[in-house]
Amino acid sequence: MAVALAAVLAAAGAAAAANFPTGTHLVKGTLKDWQNKVLAASAEVTVQAVDTNGTVIASTTVTDPMADGYNFLLQIPLSSTATSSTAAVGDRLNCVVVQRSGVSLAVDPLDVGEANTVSTVRLAFVDMKSYTSTNGTDQTVDVPAEYVDTIAPWMEAYGIQGDYDPFADYDGDGASNYFEYRAGTNPFDATDKLAITAYDAPEDASHPLRFEYVGGHVYGVATTFSLVNPQWTTQPVKESETDAEHEQVMPSADEDDVGLATIYVVPAEGATSQFFRLEAK
Repeated sequence: MAVALAAVLAAAGAAAAANFPTGTHLVKGTLKDWQNKVLAASAEVTVQAVDTNGTVIASTTVTDPMADGYNFLLQIPLSSTATSSTAAVGDRLNCVVVQRSGVSLAVDPLDVGEANTVSTVRLAFVDMKSYTSTNGTDQTVDVPAEYVDTIAPWMEAYGIQGDYDPFADYDGDGASNYFEYRAGTNPFDATDKLAITAYDAPEDASHPLRFEYVGGHVYGVATTFSLVNPQWTTQPVKESETDAEHEQVMPSADEDDVGLATIYVVPAEGATSQFFRLEAK
């Protein structure tokens, strides 16, 4: 079966490459949204291959899916040595997806293959929507369509009308709807929220911080030295006292998993006071 599959892919690649100038490598791909649906031309999305200097080497728009499910063809010009407008065989290019709103998202990188050949990729895409607050702050945030698909049935179940406002706090627990979405908590249940459940501050060791996690979500800690006009910055954390420091942690990748996790923070040396805030990333 593996040999037959390889033969089919090679034949498809040869046919596709014949439609493009020689001296190029063709990336044939499928771009999907959060719901695992293949995007169509109506999504108005552009796929770009970008070198390490930020130069766009190749660009194409997403089309309606072909019979085989692919919805974009990216033609990468080649030369023996990479230039400002070409790539070299073996290069790894950044892949950037640009929405109609202008929001750009980096996705899985693209490996450049031999000239006159075709490689295939399948990419996941966060379909973002832009919301502006209505509370007078004019704050704008881009949220994935998955947020809307998550909160919509909850709003219907709780009989709440209106927009899926990420800045609103429907359960009044002090955490916005969008923050609760990122944390995996219920934005309509004030008892269900991300919070520190235990904290210890030994003098000569890392400080353990305990919280209830939801699988598939990423967490981190912010810190400030004063609660008067606080300046919150990222606090490195460790998953154990002997672990290396990280900016964020995912206690479990299983979305159905919930439980208690402990992470460790290292307080600033010589600080007279320091405050920590648990965050969902």
